[in-house]
Amino acid sequence: MDNPRDHFIVCGLGSLGQQTIVNLKKFSQTDNDIEIAAIDLALPTYWEVEELPHLLTHPPIIGDCRRYDLLKRAGIERCRSILITTSDESVNVETALAARRMNRFVHIVLRSSRVNLNQLLRRQLGHFVALDAMALPANTFALASMGSNTISVFKVNDYRFRVVQRPVVAGELPYDGAPLQKLHRRDTRCLDLGPHQPSAKDYIQAASHLFHRWRPDMKARAGDQITYIEVDYTSHQQTHPRPKSLWGKIHHRFKAVAYRDLQQHFFSFWQQGEQQWLRQVSAIAFSTVLISWPIGTVLIKQALPQLSWSKAISLGVILLLGGYGDVFGGLEEQSVPAWLPFVCLLIALASLFLVLSVFSVLADRLLSSRFEFLRQRPRLPSADHVIVVGIGRLGYRALNILQEFNQPVIGITEKLNYLDLADRVPLLTGNVLQQLQTANLSTAKSVVAVTDDPMLNLEIALIVSEAVATSRNAASFTPIVRTINQALSENLAVLLPQAKAFSVYALSAEAFAGAAFGENILSLFRLQKQTVLVTEYFIESGDHLSGKLLAEVAYGYGVVPILLKTRSSQGEVQSIPLPSDEQRLKEGDQLHVLSSINGLKRIERGEIVAPRHWRMQLGKPLNQQVLLSAGNVLVQLSGLDLSWCRRLMNNLPTTVELSLYDYQAHRLQAELQRYIPAQLTAL
Repeated sequence: MDNPRDHFIVCGLGSLGQQTIVNLKKFSQTDNDIEIAAIDLALPTYWEVEELPHLLTHPPIIGDCRRYDLLKRAGIERCRSILITTSDESVNVETALAARRMNRFVHIVLRSSRVNLNQLLRRQLGHFVALDAMALPANTFALASMGSNTISVFKVNDYRFRVVQRPVVAGELPYDGAPLQKLHRRDTRCLDLGPHQPSAKDYIQAASHLFHRWRPDMKARAGDQITYIEVDYTSHQQTHPRPKSLWGKIHHRFKAVAYRDLQQHFFSFWQQGEQQWLRQVSAIAFSTVLISWPIGTVLIKQALPQLSWSKAISLGVILLLGGYGDVFGGLEEQSVPAWLPFVCLLIALASLFLVLSVFSVLADRLLSSRFEFLRQRPRLPSADHVIVVGIGRLGYRALNILQEFNQPVIGITEKLNYLDLADRVPLLTGNVLQQLQTANLSTAKSVVAVTDDPMLNLEIALIVSEAVATSRNAASFTPIVRTINQALSENLAVLLPQAKAFSVYALSAEAFAGAAFGENILSLFRLQKQTVLVTEYFIESGDHLSGKLLAEVAYGYGVVPILLKTRSSQGEVQSIPLPSDEQRLKEGDQLHVLSSINGLKRIERGEIVAPRHWRMQLGKPLNQQVLLSAGNVLVQLSGLDLSWCRRLMNNLPTTVELSLYDYQAHRLQAELQRYIPAQLTAL
């Protein structure tokens, strides 16, 4: 316990807690540099990883994790992060409050699905991350069921990114015969290439076993499977470009704030939903009566001063109740001013209209509730649909994602807890095994079994596999199964090769472990049997990323930068999707990357893979005027000192040695050859 910086506490030893401990240990460099204490009400009856108890610094502490004495025994006072993963969210929140009270600086990673509460706690507690263990893997389940080339879609700030895996077709541009370096374009980054067996020379020394493994001059061939990430610009529409002038910015900001406040505070009453319509109409009618009654009374009294106030008030009431004839039938015509009957007629008509409106709304509400069963429901799709069995939090999010892709779906659940689905998704309620037979199973594209019962999910997978074995789409049919642990997923993959089994907690645990080191995990997906995390970094002074080129970050740590939020030299904040390698990180930048758990570990520890040594031969240019441009290219792509590069360009031809990553070197050679003869050779 010599290093309090790397002491962690895990509260809850269920499946999520156990998998989190396993992933935390992946960050360990030696046997003792990461200490983990665990608290739970009782010892688990089953350890998903046999040696898991030996990963703990001390035996698990048995008791309520909300108690101060147990947190103190676990080492909360010297703890770097506490990961609260129990299945009871109220216990999780209470534990977080107790931990913050005992340690002002401990980083809290909370399991919680309450979005609004999570935001409030983040603002109040600080050093706080809340993750929904069911929401994180929903993308994986939904996209796996579609059987399309898209394996993930996620949103970062205002940009939506799509990860695509597709085969290379013979003669297809720009993929067939293209070097991997050429597949790194402005709006696309190549992530992986397979499945052929390349020769040893095709591999390079890479920090990642997932990204940047191939030589940049290696060419994609027909039959290869290429995986790339691209920016979905159709979802990033800037209908109102930002003004450039100072006054324009102030005006634009004022309008945005004023409109938002007006919408939230003035119109919030009118946007309460259909169930509030009766209240709205009643409020209008009541307000109109309160205004019209004194107005009518005052007008009658001023026009007919001989009347007493009590008589004028009673006539005002009669007027509002539709007694226009009763009021003016009892008055002498010569004593009534000409304008008074007209004004009182308007008041009587307005009152009559509002009374009729209230009665019509009441009748509509009564009829709609009486004939609710006649409401038209969405029809069941007949073919190429996805059947989602079990509409809990995971199933609900999976259904919403599938609908975003316009994928026909059918939901099956024993009890409907999300009433908003009734009008937009075809639903079957009751016994899920019986309802499967009425969901057009033989023509379905896939079945997603995500109930809370893993054995029921397994039974569903076996039933649907047998049911479609003789159908015309048996070859493409893919059951997607939610399992309770990773061992069951692996066994099911052997039993049903066509099925895809995912353990929710095994997927989410990697995000929890990454968040324990202070990183913000936004999303995750599966690629080549590994979990890829979408991670957010805030660049601070003195950390491992500050001052580095993105080329060093990408190839040295084995990650893929996908979005950089930085401040320009003019002071404007700008977001750069899929930024280029020559961007240099500085304090205050915000960087989003794709990374495996090993990539997070390398960044955390500053374990960067050293670049390769190259010999660069530069010839004399035909035109001396290009030397300035060539020098600028060398500075930007290599990160070398500007004055050194200027001197180098003034002493051509020459040969120098550089330390560059392979993708850096190949791009530098291609860019320099536009101005001067250049050749790079690996040493």
